[in-house]
Amino acid sequence: MLRVVNLLRGAIRGYRGLLLDLPSEMEDAVNGLARGETSYDEFLEEVQRGGHLPEPMGAWEYTFRPLLEALPRISPPGFMVRCYGSREREFARVEAAVRIAQLTLRAALRGRVEVDEWRGILNRSIGLEEEAISEGAKTIGEIARGDSICLAEMGGIGLRKHLSRSGFDVEVFYVERPYHFTPLAILKRRMGLGPVEDGEIERLVRCHVEYIRNYIYRFENRDRAYYEWIYDKIPWLRGRMKREEIDILSRILEHPS
Repeated sequence: MLRVVNLLRGAIRGYRGLLLDLPSEMEDAVNGLARGETSYDEFLEEVQRGGHLPEPMGAWEYTFRPLLEALPRISPPGFMVRCYGSREREFARVEAAVRIAQLTLRAALRGRVEVDEWRGILNRSIGLEEEAISEGAKTIGEIARGDSICLAEMGGIGLRKHLSRSGFDVEVFYVERPYHFTPLAILKRRMGLGPVEDGEIERLVRCHVEYIRNYIYRFENRDRAYYEWIYDKIPWLRGRMKREEIDILSRILEHPS
């Protein structure tokens, strides 16, 4: 998200609004923050009081806090933030993520992959993501006005397909380039395309468990863990990365102020 903030800082004045995949119930609070009417702590208290996001909010804050804290500094006068997400879908996605975390822990402790359990929860997660893209595109079509920037994590291509069919001119820009999917993301993409054999599910789940155990648990933050994994496991990308840049990233994320 730090890279997103840097890109927005240079480009945001050419657009009328920013579209965020946050529950629509948060929109007033986000705009109050963007206009400098509330502090980030006050914003967070309002979100918690309203029950707009599931607790605990650590993972959500890790992703969105750098952007939200930067909004008062980078938003030009009259700029509008619109939220195209859903509180119900957000709670459902977190529920699925918790189940995946539970299965990951069980696989790590027992050394056994419960393939049927994994197939069920990943199909559920894939369905939620597809629903979020479809409903998100519908909401964007209703609320977007003029040239807008839309942040969509990994759903950008799906949003473009839906919005293009509705007559919108959409350009997708990848912040992370080149990017390599993590083992679980690879498995979900394959399952989204068609049936995947039990052996392949087990293989990729074991790779996912290794990623969590050896990188996520080992390093201070998810970004550092991801880049360390890339450096160790993806030889063709290693030449495009520098160890000193990974170390700098880690220090920035630990001390964002």
